[in-house]
Amino acid sequence: MINLTPQMAYSGDEITYIGTNNPYLRQFHATFHDFTVVDVKKRSMKMLFVALVAMFPLLAQAQDEIPEKGKEGGTLQLGLRSTASLFSDDGYAGYGVGGQFRLRLGKKLNTEWFADYLFTDFGGAGRRADGHIGWSVMFYPGYHENMKIIPYFLAGHCFDYTKVTPYNSMTQVRTDLAQSRWSSATQAGLGVHWQVSPRFDFSFSGQYMIHLGKDLHYHIEEVNGEKVLLMEDGHGNSMLEGHLLFTLSMNVRIADLW
Repeated sequence: MINLTPQMAYSGDEITYIGTNNPYLRQFHATFHDFTVVDVKKRSMKMLFVALVAMFPLLAQAQDEIPEKGKEGGTLQLGLRSTASLFSDDGYAGYGVGGQFRLRLGKKLNTEWFADYLFTDFGGAGRRADGHIGWSVMFYPGYHENMKIIPYFLAGHCFDYTKVTPYNSMTQVRTDLAQSRWSSATQAGLGVHWQVSPRFDFSFSGQYMIHLGKDLHYHIEEVNGEKVLLMEDGHGNSMLEGHLLFTLSMNVRIADLW
């Protein structure tokens, strides 16, 4: 019999309520949940904040260096990003951080190469971790010099690693029941730059990503007021999975390559 929470157990196809009146166990249950779910998000935001503060001296130095007009091609940018994955098939939102660099090919054409990591909490019943690494092409249809707000289209491709892990209880992660996969995805959407200075911008984008990969077979049920993440054997078939990805980033122009 496999314990799912301090209040229930799972054996075969049956879930049995076993209960507990131990106030210390209940308190530890709640404390551990706060650590695994809330603190992960807090640490991610702290890491992003520290990285932003560390870049401030570079930004301050960059303000005095105004690039030559008409030389958009060949510029290299380095950036940090915060991401949110919404409206996925499992109905839960994921949040994460990452980094990117941009290499501009011309006045109206740019490329973005990125990597990020997202964490999704299934209401305390389990977790999902997603890693993305890929690239996008960005097209500026109405671009002209001295624009402060620059809209763009983007489309691209990425590779992904996904791992879904249930909790045996709020005090134990069942890695032996976890399922994982590699997948390939295409994405397309819209974005906008806010050009704060000639060398620094904030960017926001929204895109729809479609993943093609092995089916991860799991579902969430509520039993006796507790959410339970049940893992099932996958069918081994490839399937399509889609979600919206929103990205907020800050970017610094660090070099002119040509």
